[in-house]
Amino acid sequence: MIKIYMSIFLNLILLFFLFIVLGIAADLLVKNIKYLASVIKMRLFALGILLGIITTLPELSVGINATIEGVASVSVGNILGGIIVLIGLIVGVSLILNRKINTSNNLKELLPATIVILSPVLLGINGNYSVIDGLIMILLYIGLLFYIWLINRSSNREQIILVNRKKTTKAFFLAVISIIFVILSSRWIVEATVNILHYINISKLTIGLLVFSIGTNLPEITITFTSWRRKASELSLSHLISSAFANIFVLGVLAIMRPINFTMGPAYYLLSFFIILIMILFLYFCYSHKRLDRVEGFVLLGVYALFLLSNLFLIFVWGS
Repeated sequence: MIKIYMSIFLNLILLFFLFIVLGIAADLLVKNIKYLASVIKMRLFALGILLGIITTLPELSVGINATIEGVASVSVGNILGGIIVLIGLIVGVSLILNRKINTSNNLKELLPATIVILSPVLLGINGNYSVIDGLIMILLYIGLLFYIWLINRSSNREQIILVNRKKTTKAFFLAVISIIFVILSSRWIVEATVNILHYINISKLTIGLLVFSIGTNLPEITITFTSWRRKASELSLSHLISSAFANIFVLGVLAIMRPINFTMGPAYYLLSFFIILIMILFLYFCYSHKRLDRVEGFVLLGVYALFLLSNLFLIFVWGS
């Protein structure tokens, strides 16, 4: 019994330390990303796209390992459910706490990104993701990145001027180091939390809903709130959108490695419904007033809460 308490205590200390590291790393990352954006005269939205791709690397690694073990279908729910977490939970809460974000400069990117994010719903309607489906998702992803690059290149043809080469190099180095620490500390936080919950009588369902759904998106959560605090809300929005459609790339890679089969039932239809609902609402909010505010935040968070409750209903009432 003493060993159990000691293990919990040590993991709690580790969690406290890791959260401090995560916060410092995220703060340092956003600070240097803002500086690099001003130096190379690139919009924060474009840099946020790159940041979203990088912070999705853990999901890709986990998905590949799951595929090698022959359980790739497990990653489907995590990847697609992650979209609802990103848009519903993270965007919703950040809007409630920070009130408003202007989206007028991002509308050209949002509609194509939404189409890419919704593509797995259509491609998976036959109960599997084949190699062809995987190739389609990857091509859609690459096409979207190329489109975003064209928009940002054409919108700014000014030549890059390095005001201070030494300072710029240092900022780039610190940004890279910060990304590494954000990803690693997030992974270790999830592992330490699971170690603690191992000694507590909590179901795997609860762990999955309350720990992994948030834990796998800890980099996005931390960077989002740090961006708001440093008044870089455009970076926050683009980072989350990029993470959402980068999940489609991950799913495409997994389908190419090994075709993914899953049961067509209430769980899949429910997941598809909420992905479509939350993306349509998000897109409407962005276009309607060319901004997102606290009211939209409550709606998005409400959709996420309804998604959780609906899944609990399926599991405990229908046994799905």
